[in-house]
Order: sequence, then C-alpha cells, then structure tokens
Amino acid sequence: MTGAEGEKPAGGGLGAEATTGRSVLAGGFWQVTSYAIPQVYTIVLSVVAARFLGPRGMGVQSFIAFTEISVVNLLTVGLSNSLMRYIGELLGRRRGGEVRDLVAWGWRVQAVGALIAGGGLGLVALTGANVASAWAFAAVAAVASVLHNVPTAVLIGTQRWRDASIVGLVTGTVATGAIVVVLALGGGITGMFAVEAAVAFVNLLWTGALARKALFRVAPMPRLATAAAALRRDARTYAILASLTSVVTFVVWRRSELFFLQHYSPSAEIAFYSIAFSLMTALTTLPQSLSEVVSPAVATLFGAGAQERIQRGYGRGARLLVLLSLPVTAAALALGPETVRVIWGRDYGRAGTVLLILLAPLPLIPLVNLARAFLAGIGEIRVPLLIMLVAGALNIGLDFLLVPRWDSIGAAVANVCAQISAGLPVLVYSRRKVGPIQWETATLVRAAIVSALAGGVAWAAVWLVGGPGGLAIGLLAGSFAFVVLGALFRILTADDALWLDESVGGRLFRRWSRQWQGAEPAS
Repeated sequence: MTGAEGEKPAGGGLGAEATTGRSVLAGGFWQVTSYAIPQVYTIVLSVVAARFLGPRGMGVQSFIAFTEISVVNLLTVGLSNSLMRYIGELLGRRRGGEVRDLVAWGWRVQAVGALIAGGGLGLVALTGANVASAWAFAAVAAVASVLHNVPTAVLIGTQRWRDASIVGLVTGTVATGAIVVVLALGGGITGMFAVEAAVAFVNLLWTGALARKALFRVAPMPRLATAAAALRRDARTYAILASLTSVVTFVVWRRSELFFLQHYSPSAEIAFYSIAFSLMTALTTLPQSLSEVVSPAVATLFGAGAQERIQRGYGRGARLLVLLSLPVTAAALALGPETVRVIWGRDYGRAGTVLLILLAPLPLIPLVNLARAFLAGIGEIRVPLLIMLVAGALNIGLDFLLVPRWDSIGAAVANVCAQISAGLPVLVYSRRKVGPIQWETATLVRAAIVSALAGGVAWAAVWLVGGPGGLAIGLLAGSFAFVVLGALFRILTADDALWLDESVGGRLFRRWSRQWQGAEPAS
C-alpha cells in the first residue's frame, strides 16, 4: 500500500531529481529519432508508391492509410496522454506502486477501443469499398496499433524513451524494405497494408515486453496498489477531455482535408496534398516529438512542486525551438518545390505549391507544441480544448468553402488559417499559466535575418542550376551561409549556449557555443 498524501513511500521510482535538462534532451533525442526516421520511411514509401501506383492509385492508398491512422489516433490519444501525464505525476510524488492500477485501467479501455477500430474498418471492407482487401488488412493493423499505445505510454511516462523508440525504428526499417519489394513484385495497395498489419502485431508484442520491465522497475511488487480515488477520477476526466481535444486536433492539425478532397476532388488531388503534408510533418518532427518528452517530464516536476524549474524550462525551450524553426522554414521555402519535382516527378509539381502554403505557420508550430505540452504537464486542458473547438469549426467551414473551388490549394489555405487561429490563443494562455519568459528578442531578430539570408543563398542556387545538382548546391551553400552568418551575428545567447554545453556536452557544442554566443551570462 502507498503512504498517506504528502508522505514519500520507500521505492516507487523516479523523482523530480531525475528530470534534468540532460535527461529531457536525451529523451528528446530518442523521440526525435523515433519520429524523424519513420518520416524518412514515409517519404521513401511515398516516392515508391507514386512511381508504382501513379497519382490516382497513390490517392486511394493515401486515403485508406489516412483513415486508419485517424481512427487509431482518435481512439488512443486521449488515454495515452492521460496515462503518460499521471504516470509522470505519480513518479514525481514517489507513488510508483499506484502506476500499475492506472495501467490496468488503460488496458481495459483500449481493449474496447481496439474492437471499435477493427470493427469500423472491417465494416468498410465488407461493404465493398474500393480495394476491400486493403481495408481488411488496415482493420487488423488498427487493432494492434490501438493496443500498442498502452505499453508505449508506460515507457514514455516512466521516461524510458530509448525503449519506446527502438522498437519502431527496427520494425519500420524492415517494413519499409518489405513494402518496396511487395510493390516491385506487383502486390499493390493490398500488399502494402498486409505488411503493415504484420508489423503492427510485432510492435505490440515487443513494446509490451519492454513495458512490463519498466513497470517492475518503478513498482517491483506484483500486487496492485490501488490509486487514490481522486487521482483515478482526475485521470479519467483528463482522458475524456484529451480525447475531445484529439478530435479537434485531428481537424486542425491532421489531414482532415482529405475527407473533403475525397468527396469534391479527383484522387490525384489527394496525392498532391498528402505529399505536401508529409513533407510538412517531417519538418515539424522535432517539436512534436519533444512535446511527448516534455509533457511527462513537466508532470513529474509538477508533482514535486518545482514551479520555478517549469517556468525556466518553458522559456529556454521556446527560445531554442524558435532558433531552430527559423532556418528550417527558410530552407523549406527555398528548396521545397524543387525537391518535390525532383523526387516525385514533374507530374506532382502541384504538390510543391501546396507545400509553400502549408509552410506559412511553420515558425509558430514549435511554440504551440511546446505550450500545449507544458499545459498538459500541469493538467491544464479545458481552455486549450475550447480554443481548438473554435479553430476546428473554422477549419471545417473553410474546407466547405475552399476545397470545392480550389481542391488541394484550397485545402492548404483552410488548414493554415485554422492552425494560426488555434496556435496564437494557446500561446497567450500558456503565458498566463506558466508565467512570463525571457525571449531575448534582439537575438531572435538576428537569427531571423541570418535564416532569411541563408535561405536566399539556397534559393539562388536552385534557380541558377536547378534539378538534383541545384538542390545539393543550394543545401550546402545555404548551410554554409547560416553557419558563417550565425557566428557573425551571434544568434545564440550565452546562457542558452552554456545550458546546451552542460546538457549535451561534446566538442561540437563547445565549439558551437564559442562561435555563436553573445555576451557572457550574468553572474
């Protein structure tokens, strides 16, 4: 049994002392890797599918995959976020024995979700949908994917980020190679989803075994320690609200426009939008993956009452994410359209125009992801949900207005408007709840100037040379310009450079901090 409120029972896992800048960055590295490499897989498969299936076939495949992913996300995100958040808080309070009770509840809920996901997609297959066999395999994959979220939430909540990442990296590599072979042998859309279904069950079994080991570390006793009634009630409420949030998040931040494109536009327009959105998703991999690391880490600090550390971490994270997003945005604007034409082919050139539109809110997205992660970590979810509801309604209204007229271009405009309307109010609210932060505005302005100049250099190379050679020269020239101009303009504060050096270490970061940092930190 656990001790009374305020006591610190013996055992019970991680406390706030285990949550440091180094630990969060280490988790961030694994989460970024677990998001970034699968994005590479996605892009590779997108290119291969485009070549073997053509625009129409790729549009059909993209819609099935999107529907499957959407169903899984809608049935898992709320519970997954709740488990991660409250596991982190229990560990911060040194009540690790109660984690098992929450996990057992999570398995029960997700078993129902798996039945709904599999049954829903299976029903689509039985009704004679286009490529019914592919829908059937998608249903099988959805069952395993829904269940997979429970052990993944355990690993992330206990800050076992490496274990949470390694499974998908290994099986994703195997799956990518297998799908390429299947397409080359003529397996088509059905073959792609058959491979995915097999891999989904391997992921479930492997991740489940790792989660059992993680639970034993934080709660060695096999007997359940019943979580306090108030905490279980809070976890259920949080899961419900997070599920509602995931619905409107799906509308605003996911590819909900594909449903409108499926209804109003040719299948090729789905392919154009999917390519651009996949590239945009790859560019936002870092903030999305860091949010999964930040949320349970903040929950652990919140459970320990470390408000000052939460505020300081939010400010530093916001500055560094802006610093990172500025050159990424400049590079994407300069190289994105030509990249689409070179990799996917001239037939997909319209996707490059869609990409340029989707890039408009890119500098804002990292800040919004960070703010939402911090708010989730401290248990604030109601106001962000209301903000997302308004943005979701706007998104749907714009989809009805713009997609029938301008197809994928209209879908991109609708999505951008909704993301901006959802993001800015969240930033304002997070400042009220977390507190004011030090932006170092002059340094960020210099970083914006350097990014714009480096992006201009990259664009000039593409414009002058074009093709694969232009992309390679543009990337190298733009990167070189950014490094040199960054050192000249001093785009990193001394405090942040020192923090990176202490948290990451290594010769590379010591040299980087010396070249890019401004004035010495205050004593």
